[in-house]
Amino acid sequence: MTPGRPPPWRVESAEVLHRNPWFGVLHQQVRDPAGRPHGYFTVDFAGPAVGIVARQGERYLLIHQYRFIVDEYVWAIPSGGVEAGETPLEAARRELREETGHDATQIRHLFGYYPSYGATNQRFELFLAEGVVPVESGPDPCEVLGLGWFDRAQILRMVLQGAIVDGLSLAPLAVLLLGEEVGTGRPLAQGGT
Repeated sequence: MTPGRPPPWRVESAEVLHRNPWFGVLHQQVRDPAGRPHGYFTVDFAGPAVGIVARQGERYLLIHQYRFIVDEYVWAIPSGGVEAGETPLEAARRELREETGHDATQIRHLFGYYPSYGATNQRFELFLAEGVVPVESGPDPCEVLGLGWFDRAQILRMVLQGAIVDGLSLAPLAVLLLGEEVGTGRPLAQGGT
């Protein structure tokens, strides 16, 4: 939002229709820039989720999962929610350990984005983990069916063949691979952390 400028859409009321530990469903009454009223149903998340691209040299570590909501077996980057009292960076390191059984010597913020801001305020914060090494515990068998290391060409093929299908995985992989494609060898978008 531009400082000092009122938002063109104004929320007049919000009713919580459902709330659970992960999200809420809201019915919001808003007024558009022309002054017309509208009712919107939105999903409200209390905090962000994180996604971690784990890279060792030229290879990327992905997790293999079954996602019952879409009834598909998929390859994805490690991801999860930020817990109370935890920073996104701390959540990224925890999720990397829990879902892959690996840690990293360096984790840095890549970028954040809203995957579907027409229906939800959910935000994803994406991180790059490098110097990835196994730790004493393995991945959570309830969440992860297996792990795989893939090179750039394999990742591109997986994207084109529909083996990587979620935006949380596709967005940071695309940015990293695009950065390599244009010859920088690093992500085009770099944030601080």
